Amino acid sequence: MPTLEELKPYAVRLGKAEFATRMAAEQFMRERRGEGQGKGIFRIENKVDLYSIIRFCLKISGFWNRAVRNYFDIQVVHNEVCLPNLPPEFDGYTILQLTDLHADLHPGFPARVKEVIAPLDYDCVALTGDFRTCTFGDHSGATAATIEIVSDVEQPKYGILGNHDTLAKVPAMEAAGIRFLLNEHIVLRRGEAELYLIGIDDPNFYKTHCFERALQGVPANATKVLLSHSPQTHSVAAEVGIDFLMAGHTHGGQICLPGGGILMHDGSAPRRLLAGRWKEGELQGYTSRGTGASGLPVRLNCPAEVTLHTLRRA
Repeated sequence: MPTLEELKPYAVRLGKAEFATRMAAEQFMRERRGEGQGKGIFRIENKVDLYSIIRFCLKISGFWNRAVRNYFDIQVVHNEVCLPNLPPEFDGYTILQLTDLHADLHPGFPARVKEVIAPLDYDCVALTGDFRTCTFGDHSGATAATIEIVSDVEQPKYGILGNHDTLAKVPAMEAAGIRFLLNEHIVLRRGEAELYLIGIDDPNFYKTHCFERALQGVPANATKVLLSHSPQTHSVAAEVGIDFLMAGHTHGGQICLPGGGILMHDGSAPRRLLAGRWKEGELQGYTSRGTGASGLPVRLNCPAEVTLHTLRRA
């Protein structure tokens, strides 16, 4: 695991203040073993009894095996995004979104995701955070599992950190070809045309996201696609002129009522933003239900997904 000294160069990318805030919060998480992070069903370290109750209820009701099968039944979702200012050269540009992998939750999960994405056609991959199950402790298993999931992907791979993630996993994942956007942006080019892919750090627990830093040098009239772990940044994203926002974090509820009614969420974003397509003024957004699962390898009335976002010129 990298030392604090070895991680200091990332302060240049993340921002000195944001780096200091994140390091202090990560230290807190190590010392308190995750206590104090989040609310609701995603606060897994403080909700062990809750998950024991959920497991008991699923088993006694006969839904356990079905819920585990649903966890592995990952759906391919197609989302077309019509953007008025999209350069014609990028019409049809497709981004594969993987999010909330929690890749170390079940040993059979990485192979299943690889199987699902193998036949898909896309131009780049966006990994929008939460690569491990716990919010503290050793991350090496989850990091290795995530790297394995995208090991056969030849297209460019971009990632951001979520509330379950530590900065210490970035060096290994970048060495494996996943370029993290730590309050940064990348310019995607097709001929003379440009598309700006912007990534911010976790806005949920660490609150180390910085739009000003991520947008530094981005032309005001450029087409801007944002990777934000949580959709709670929707208002600010709309204000600063983001065209399309991709998020995860919510798991779409993970265990829902028939018809997809969400029972529990952490309250960080309005209910209308918790799953699927949404709008905030001129901003278009999409919140994935997540590719993996939190706490238990189960899903009910809330399919896991990998999402193909195809950009279209309106």
